[in-house]
Amino acid sequence: EPAVSDPDANVWLILPLAAQDEMIGALILKARRGAGYSDKDRELLRFVSAQVATAIERGQLKANLLRAAQYDELTNLPNRRLFLDRLHTALARSARRNRRMALLFIDIDDFKRVNDTLGHAAGDSLLQFIARSLEGSVRKADTVARLGGDEFVIILEAIHGSQDAQAITEKVRNALHEGTVINGQALSIQASIGTAIYPEDGSDAESLLKHADGGMYREKSRTLP
Repeated sequence: EPAVSDPDANVWLILPLAAQDEMIGALILKARRGAGYSDKDRELLRFVSAQVATAIERGQLKANLLRAAQYDELTNLPNRRLFLDRLHTALARSARRNRRMALLFIDIDDFKRVNDTLGHAAGDSLLQFIARSLEGSVRKADTVARLGGDEFVIILEAIHGSQDAQAITEKVRNALHEGTVINGQALSIQASIGTAIYPEDGSDAESLLKHADGGMYREKSRTLP
């Protein structure tokens, strides 16, 4: 605190910012010593602090609602809605820069068995592990999304060709094959993966998704007993 003997020292007024009986911050005002605050000033400042707290709370609520609309709650990956938005953006960027990009469609083999034998909580833990494994297999600029269930997609921008997509595909397979331990049981994951390259396999989102999805199903049919 400033010394009382210093007439030029600053004084501080701190007003709590509370929303629904929860402290979310503080409004801090600085004034020259001797300026003082009247009761009317304090009443006005309390009103301002309440309005600031309400604005912050509404901003946080809006941000939470926006995130819930765009991200998968379980894995924190972009959901289908945000994925499609990013896919259209990536396609436009690739066309503008005359660059290739790839789309990987990933379906986890025999995932239902995990839910049936170990329970849905174990299945959820496995999906979270898969999400982190996929994120760890790509660059930060790439997009990993969960479409729903045990289906995931990856958008790879600015690649040189199919060999880059194939390298990431193998990296994904290896990361999943390393597996994890859930409820004391070691699980090694296999996945069926279809790939589509822009512009060779399609120039729009629908055709790329259809090509990658078809490739995934063809691979899965070869692994089914």
